Amino acid sequence: MLRALEYRRPDRMPVYYHPSPAGLHVHGRKLLELFRAHPPDNYVKFDEIPQPDPRTVGPDGTYHKFETDDWGTEWEYCTFGLQGSPRKLPLADFGRLKDYRLPPPPAVGGAAFEAQRQELSRIRDEYLVFGGWILVFEKLCELRPMDDVLVELYTGEAPLLGLLGRVEDWMLQSLRYELAVGREAIFFGDDWGFQTGPAISPEKFRELFAPGYARMFGEVKARGGRVIFHSCGRLDGILDELLALGIDCIWPQANCYDARELARTCKDHGASVLIHPDRQRLVPHGTPAEIREQVARYAEIHHGLGGGGIFYVEIENDAPFENVEALITAIAECR
Repeated sequence: MLRALEYRRPDRMPVYYHPSPAGLHVHGRKLLELFRAHPPDNYVKFDEIPQPDPRTVGPDGTYHKFETDDWGTEWEYCTFGLQGSPRKLPLADFGRLKDYRLPPPPAVGGAAFEAQRQELSRIRDEYLVFGGWILVFEKLCELRPMDDVLVELYTGEAPLLGLLGRVEDWMLQSLRYELAVGREAIFFGDDWGFQTGPAISPEKFRELFAPGYARMFGEVKARGGRVIFHSCGRLDGILDELLALGIDCIWPQANCYDARELARTCKDHGASVLIHPDRQRLVPHGTPAEIREQVARYAEIHHGLGGGGIFYVEIENDAPFENVEALITAIAECR
């Protein structure tokens, strides 16, 4: 994993598996056996087939659940194992801002912290330890309607900018917890892109968000960690800003970019690519042959660059098993 991140010609391209319950629930034991036949290079447990709480399944078999998180956002879940959508936002009425309290950030210290720290210490003997999910822009859009957030960022409304500062401070505390407990590669998860371009101009990104990211990235780097930045959509100039801030790896929406051009741009900045083969069309709707061809292309690009590519596998509920099998076996053969 480290040799790939640093372009030091790894003996094979690493593969990272995400333990999505949706795919295991749909495909069952045959997917579990496929995972075990082709194990990943990150620490992950696949030891059971997840099942929904019976109370969340209706008489017609449909899954439906509501849940309110610690921030006061109510979420609606319509597919078991997949992230839900915000349904009720605590700051939809911005008049509530003066009384709004953020939840306490995770605390360093105590029995639970120490137990987790010891567990991760054991894992580090064999694996790079990934973790965290740091959100700033998306957290604002989980508290307040996205349209309002975008307008108020553009117009520089003081209440929203004040909330932005509070969210950044909270995320910094969460980040410090992740580093203290032993995480070595930290995921940041703000989706900055729409399908054809970014949600914010590079200038506004640089003015409003880059300083906070720089502060958090600096904390990661000071502890010898790595910054993994996930962002769906087409980023254009925002990607340039992130690369300039020193991210170690970008996790993009693959079908929004030319794979060779993106890989070369990242190498020029000393960054790598977490390769998540197109889950919008290719994996759920393509053919096994198309999947194998695309995986082989990714492998050829990054073998030629001497590294910089890490395959990412997240199996959800929408791909036929023959496509899932083609993806996992093709990565095993080409990496």
